[in-house]
Amino acid sequence: MAERRLVILGAGAHARAVADVALACGWSIAGFVAAAGVSPGAPGIVGSDDDLPRLAASHTFDGAVVGVGNAALERRPALFARLHEVGIVTPTLVHPSAVVSPSARIGAGALVFPQVAIGAEVDVGENVVVYSGSVVEHDCRIGDHAYLAPGVILCGNVRLETGAFLGAGAIVVPGVVIGKEARIDAGARVTMTVGAGTRTSAR
Repeated sequence: MAERRLVILGAGAHARAVADVALACGWSIAGFVAAAGVSPGAPGIVGSDDDLPRLAASHTFDGAVVGVGNAALERRPALFARLHEVGIVTPTLVHPSAVVSPSARIGAGALVFPQVAIGAEVDVGENVVVYSGSVVEHDCRIGDHAYLAPGVILCGNVRLETGAFLGAGAIVVPGVVIGKEARIDAGARVTMTVGAGTRTSAR
């Protein structure tokens, strides 16, 4: 089987964690792409965001994923769109230790970390992050660019709209809708629908 080479958009701690998932999935790391203004001479960095057209034309890698984390949530959709604009493939990465139902669907560029459980008929959108130890039970719908920090529990038939963020250990009861770009703090227990762009604190 030919080697598959991956570029990761980002050069911070989350990007290194993404690299671990990629390696476990059989990819090699061709390099990291930093934000504009970061020295391309730093270890492992092959260019900046502005260099994506040049990198795409180089044909020195086989795919790329967004590797900026929750400190830059607003950048994630734009970076993903940029990858598609320049014709770069965005593979789905699912760590081998994750348990994923055969009936679940996981979108392009999504990242599923170790020890995640994804249940029956779950729909995970594009460029989604499901971090280590999270549980996504049956019939959940996770919109594009959503981000689940470690240990999140979606108890079934939960809907996360585009760009929603759930902090570590958040629990969402069945039937709840988390609105577009809503922010759920770490440890929150969510029992009611959360409107778009709002923030829910732990309680």
